[in-house]
Amino acid sequence: MEKVTLTGVPETMLLTLHARAQYSQSHPHLLSDPQAIDMVARLDYDFSAARSDRAMAAGTAARTLLFDDLVRDFLAQHPGGTVVNIACGLDTRFHRVDDGQVRWYDLDLPSVIELRERLLGRIERVQMIAASAMDPGWPQQVEATGEVLVIVEGLTMYLTVQDLRSLMGLIHDAFPGATALVEVMTPLFQRFGREKSIAASGARFTYGCRNGAEFCRTVAPGFRPERDVLLSEGMRRIDPRTRFFTWIPLFRLIEERVLVLRALP
Repeated sequence: MEKVTLTGVPETMLLTLHARAQYSQSHPHLLSDPQAIDMVARLDYDFSAARSDRAMAAGTAARTLLFDDLVRDFLAQHPGGTVVNIACGLDTRFHRVDDGQVRWYDLDLPSVIELRERLLGRIERVQMIAASAMDPGWPQQVEATGEVLVIVEGLTMYLTVQDLRSLMGLIHDAFPGATALVEVMTPLFQRFGREKSIAASGARFTYGCRNGAEFCRTVAPGFRPERDVLLSEGMRRIDPRTRFFTWIPLFRLIEERVLVLRALP
Protein backbone atom coordinates (compact mmCIF):
# COMPACT_ATOMS: atom_id res chain seq x y z
CA MET A 1 0.00 0.00 0.00
CA GLU A 2 1.16 3.54 -0.82
CA LYS A 3 0.77 5.87 2.15
CA VAL A 4 -0.29 9.38 1.13
CA THR A 5 -0.72 12.40 3.38
CA LEU A 6 -2.02 15.42 1.53
CA THR A 7 -4.11 18.47 2.44
CA GLY A 8 -5.56 21.45 0.59
CA VAL A 9 -5.62 21.58 -3.19
CA PRO A 10 -3.24 18.58 -3.74
CA GLU A 11 -5.62 16.36 -1.75
CA THR A 12 -8.44 17.04 -4.21
CA MET A 13 -6.72 14.82 -6.78
CA LEU A 14 -7.43 11.82 -4.53
CA LEU A 15 -11.11 12.73 -4.34
CA THR A 16 -11.52 12.99 -8.11
CA LEU A 17 -9.50 9.79 -8.55
CA HIS A 18 -11.99 7.95 -6.35
CA ALA A 19 -14.90 9.44 -8.29
CA ARG A 20 -13.51 8.15 -11.59
CA ALA A 21 -12.90 4.71 -10.10
CA GLN A 22 -16.42 4.66 -8.66
CA TYR A 23 -18.10 5.58 -11.95
CA SER A 24 -15.85 3.24 -13.91
CA GLN A 25 -17.30 0.44 -11.81
CA SER A 26 -20.92 1.63 -11.83
CA HIS A 27 -21.05 2.94 -15.42
CA PRO A 28 -18.40 0.90 -17.32
CA HIS A 29 -20.26 1.44 -20.60
CA LEU A 30 -19.58 5.19 -20.27
CA LEU A 31 -16.28 5.47 -18.40
CA SER A 32 -13.54 2.86 -18.45
CA ASP A 33 -10.73 3.72 -16.05
CA PRO A 34 -9.10 0.53 -14.75
CA GLN A 35 -5.99 2.49 -13.75
CA ALA A 36 -8.08 4.60 -11.35
CA ILE A 37 -9.61 1.47 -9.81
CA ASP A 38 -6.13 -0.01 -9.34
CA MET A 39 -4.72 3.15 -7.77
CA VAL A 40 -7.58 3.50 -5.28
CA ALA A 41 -6.97 -0.11 -4.20
CA ARG A 42 -3.24 0.55 -3.74
CA LEU A 43 -3.46 3.82 -1.82
CA ASP A 44 -3.46 3.92 1.98
CA TYR A 45 -5.95 6.76 2.29
CA ASP A 46 -9.34 7.26 3.89
CA PHE A 47 -11.70 7.72 0.93
CA SER A 48 -14.84 7.90 3.10
CA ALA A 49 -15.37 11.64 2.41
CA ALA A 50 -15.14 11.07 -1.35
CA ARG A 51 -17.39 8.03 -1.10
CA SER A 52 -20.16 10.03 0.56
CA ASP A 53 -19.92 13.14 -1.65
CA ARG A 54 -22.28 12.19 -4.46
CA ALA A 55 -22.40 15.68 -5.97
CA MET A 56 -18.62 15.86 -6.35
CA ALA A 57 -18.47 12.35 -7.78
CA ALA A 58 -21.21 12.98 -10.35
CA GLY A 59 -19.65 16.28 -11.40
CA THR A 60 -16.23 14.68 -11.79
CA ALA A 61 -17.62 11.86 -13.92
CA ALA A 62 -19.55 14.27 -16.17
CA ARG A 63 -16.52 16.52 -16.54
CA THR A 64 -14.32 13.53 -17.38
CA LEU A 65 -16.63 12.46 -20.20
CA LEU A 66 -16.63 15.99 -21.66
CA PHE A 67 -12.85 16.38 -21.55
CA ASP A 68 -12.28 12.90 -22.98
CA ASP A 69 -14.54 13.64 -25.95
CA LEU A 70 -12.92 17.03 -26.58
CA VAL A 71 -9.43 15.55 -26.52
CA ARG A 72 -10.47 12.68 -28.80
CA ASP A 73 -11.96 15.19 -31.25
CA PHE A 74 -8.72 17.19 -31.23
CA LEU A 75 -6.58 14.09 -31.86
CA ALA A 76 -8.90 12.94 -34.66
CA GLN A 77 -8.39 16.29 -36.37
CA HIS A 78 -4.67 16.56 -35.55
CA PRO A 79 -3.08 13.09 -35.44
CA GLY A 80 0.45 13.19 -34.09
CA GLY A 81 -0.24 16.38 -32.17
CA THR A 82 0.94 17.35 -28.69
CA VAL A 83 -1.13 17.44 -25.51
CA VAL A 84 -0.01 19.25 -22.36
CA ASN A 85 -2.02 18.28 -19.28
CA ILE A 86 -1.50 20.99 -16.64
CA ALA A 87 -2.01 20.08 -12.96
CA CYS A 88 -2.60 16.48 -14.02
CA GLY A 89 -2.84 15.02 -10.52
CA LEU A 90 -3.60 11.31 -10.86
CA ASP A 91 -5.45 11.76 -14.14
CA THR A 92 -5.33 8.79 -16.53
CA ARG A 93 -6.78 10.42 -19.64
CA PHE A 94 -3.88 9.34 -21.88
CA HIS A 95 -4.90 5.69 -21.39
CA ARG A 96 -8.46 6.44 -22.50
CA VAL A 97 -7.81 8.66 -25.53
CA ASP A 98 -4.41 7.57 -26.90
CA ASP A 99 -4.51 7.39 -30.69
CA GLY A 100 -1.13 5.71 -30.94
CA GLN A 101 0.60 8.88 -32.16
CA VAL A 102 0.02 11.67 -29.64
CA ARG A 103 2.95 13.19 -27.77
CA TRP A 104 1.70 13.69 -24.22
CA TYR A 105 3.03 15.75 -21.30
CA ASP A 106 1.72 15.47 -17.74
CA LEU A 107 2.66 18.46 -15.54
CA ASP A 108 2.31 18.77 -11.78
CA LEU A 109 4.22 19.50 -8.59
CA PRO A 110 7.27 17.28 -7.89
CA SER A 111 5.53 15.40 -5.05
CA VAL A 112 2.59 14.57 -7.34
CA ILE A 113 4.81 13.46 -10.21
CA GLU A 114 6.77 11.23 -7.82
CA LEU A 115 3.53 9.57 -6.71
CA ARG A 116 2.39 9.18 -10.33
CA GLU A 117 5.63 7.43 -11.22
CA ARG A 118 5.26 5.01 -8.31
CA LEU A 119 1.68 4.18 -9.19
CA LEU A 120 1.67 4.30 -12.99
CA GLY A 121 5.31 3.83 -13.96
CA ARG A 122 6.81 5.11 -17.17
CA ILE A 123 4.57 5.19 -20.24
CA GLU A 124 5.70 5.35 -23.85
CA ARG A 125 5.05 8.76 -25.47
CA VAL A 126 4.22 10.29 -22.08
CA GLN A 127 6.70 12.65 -20.45
CA MET A 128 6.16 13.88 -16.91
CA ILE A 129 7.22 17.39 -15.92
CA ALA A 130 7.76 18.03 -12.21
CA ALA A 131 7.02 21.74 -11.82
CA SER A 132 4.43 24.24 -10.71
CA ALA A 133 2.07 25.40 -13.43
CA MET A 134 3.25 28.92 -12.56
CA ASP A 135 6.93 28.11 -13.16
CA PRO A 136 7.91 30.04 -16.32
CA GLY A 137 10.51 27.41 -17.18
CA TRP A 138 8.31 24.36 -17.71
CA PRO A 139 7.38 25.08 -21.37
CA GLN A 140 11.04 24.61 -22.27
CA GLN A 141 10.62 20.91 -21.47
CA VAL A 142 7.86 20.51 -24.07
CA GLU A 143 9.01 19.50 -27.55
CA ALA A 144 5.82 20.18 -29.45
CA THR A 145 5.07 18.37 -32.67
CA GLY A 146 2.08 19.29 -34.80
CA GLU A 147 -0.84 21.14 -33.28
CA VAL A 148 -0.86 21.71 -29.51
CA LEU A 149 -3.70 21.14 -27.05
CA VAL A 150 -3.41 22.39 -23.46
CA ILE A 151 -5.71 20.96 -20.77
CA VAL A 152 -6.43 22.98 -17.61
CA GLU A 153 -8.82 20.83 -15.57
CA GLY A 154 -9.64 21.18 -11.89
CA LEU A 155 -7.29 24.12 -11.34
CA THR A 156 -8.71 27.57 -12.16
CA MET A 157 -11.11 27.59 -9.21
CA TYR A 158 -8.15 27.48 -6.80
CA LEU A 159 -6.17 30.32 -8.43
CA THR A 160 -6.29 34.09 -8.15
CA VAL A 161 -7.01 36.40 -11.07
CA GLN A 162 -3.34 37.37 -11.21
CA ASP A 163 -2.27 33.72 -11.17
CA LEU A 164 -4.58 32.99 -14.08
CA ARG A 165 -3.30 35.95 -16.07
CA SER A 166 0.24 34.68 -15.57
CA LEU A 167 -0.65 31.07 -16.46
CA MET A 168 -2.63 31.93 -19.58
CA GLY A 169 0.06 34.36 -20.69
CA LEU A 170 2.66 31.63 -20.24
CA ILE A 171 0.63 29.20 -22.35
CA HIS A 172 -0.01 31.80 -25.04
CA ASP A 173 3.63 32.80 -25.38
CA ALA A 174 4.91 29.21 -25.39
CA PHE A 175 2.33 27.74 -27.77
CA PRO A 176 1.00 30.34 -30.22
CA GLY A 177 -2.06 29.06 -32.04
CA ALA A 178 -2.68 26.32 -29.47
CA THR A 179 -6.12 25.13 -28.41
CA ALA A 180 -6.86 25.27 -24.67
CA LEU A 181 -9.55 23.41 -22.75
CA VAL A 182 -10.15 25.24 -19.48
CA GLU A 183 -12.59 24.18 -16.78
CA VAL A 184 -14.23 27.02 -14.83
CA MET A 185 -16.96 27.35 -12.25
CA THR A 186 -19.41 30.22 -12.13
CA PRO A 187 -18.98 33.15 -9.71
CA LEU A 188 -22.14 32.13 -7.84
CA PHE A 189 -20.90 28.61 -7.16
CA GLN A 190 -17.40 29.87 -6.36
CA ARG A 191 -18.83 32.12 -3.66
CA PHE A 192 -21.61 30.01 -2.22
CA GLY A 193 -21.26 26.47 -3.54
CA ARG A 194 -19.93 23.68 -1.36
CA GLU A 195 -18.68 20.21 -2.11
CA LYS A 196 -18.34 18.35 1.20
CA SER A 197 -15.20 16.40 0.43
CA ILE A 198 -13.43 19.41 -1.10
CA ALA A 199 -14.23 21.55 1.94
CA ALA A 200 -12.97 18.78 4.23
CA SER A 201 -9.60 18.83 2.47
CA GLY A 202 -9.12 22.50 3.36
CA ALA A 203 -9.14 23.64 -0.27
CA ARG A 204 -11.13 26.79 -1.04
CA PHE A 205 -12.62 28.08 -4.26
CA THR A 206 -11.14 31.45 -5.23
CA TYR A 207 -12.07 32.07 -8.88
CA GLY A 208 -15.14 31.89 -11.06
CA CYS A 209 -16.36 33.39 -14.35
CA ARG A 210 -19.54 33.29 -16.39
CA ASN A 211 -18.27 32.18 -19.80
CA GLY A 212 -15.39 32.05 -22.25
CA ALA A 213 -15.86 35.62 -23.40
CA GLU A 214 -15.49 36.93 -19.84
CA PHE A 215 -12.51 34.64 -19.19
CA CYS A 216 -10.65 35.93 -22.24
CA ARG A 217 -11.54 39.53 -21.53
CA THR A 218 -10.37 39.45 -17.90
CA VAL A 219 -7.54 36.91 -17.58
CA ALA A 220 -6.67 35.59 -21.07
CA PRO A 221 -6.56 38.49 -23.56
CA GLY A 222 -4.26 36.46 -25.82
CA PHE A 223 -7.01 33.92 -26.48
CA ARG A 224 -10.22 33.81 -28.51
CA PRO A 225 -13.27 31.99 -27.08
CA GLU A 226 -14.56 29.35 -29.47
CA ARG A 227 -17.32 27.70 -27.43
CA ASP A 228 -18.49 26.79 -23.95
CA VAL A 229 -19.27 23.14 -23.22
CA LEU A 230 -21.75 22.86 -20.35
CA LEU A 231 -21.39 20.27 -17.60
CA SER A 232 -25.04 19.27 -18.09
CA GLU A 233 -24.05 17.65 -21.40
CA GLY A 234 -22.01 15.10 -19.48
CA MET A 235 -24.58 14.79 -16.68
CA ARG A 236 -27.33 13.82 -19.11
CA ARG A 237 -25.16 11.03 -20.48
CA ILE A 238 -24.70 9.58 -17.00
CA ASP A 239 -28.32 10.01 -15.96
CA PRO A 240 -30.88 11.15 -18.57
CA ARG A 241 -33.22 12.17 -15.75
CA THR A 242 -31.05 15.23 -15.06
CA ARG A 243 -32.61 16.87 -18.11
CA PHE A 244 -35.61 17.66 -15.91
CA PHE A 245 -33.63 20.22 -13.87
CA THR A 246 -30.60 21.24 -15.93
CA TRP A 247 -32.73 23.62 -18.00
CA ILE A 248 -33.72 25.64 -14.91
CA PRO A 249 -32.18 29.15 -15.00
CA LEU A 250 -30.85 28.82 -11.43
CA PHE A 251 -28.93 25.70 -12.40
CA ARG A 252 -27.33 27.60 -15.29
CA LEU A 253 -26.04 30.13 -12.76
CA ILE A 254 -24.06 27.44 -10.89
CA GLU A 255 -23.17 25.11 -13.77
CA GLU A 256 -19.51 24.43 -14.46
CA ARG A 257 -18.29 24.51 -18.03
CA VAL A 258 -15.30 23.68 -20.19
CA LEU A 259 -14.09 26.65 -22.23
CA VAL A 260 -12.65 25.88 -25.66
CA LEU A 261 -10.15 28.66 -26.43
CA ARG A 262 -7.67 29.42 -29.20
CA ALA A 263 -4.37 31.21 -28.60
CA LEU A 264 -4.05 34.16 -30.95
CA PRO A 265 -0.84 34.23 -33.04
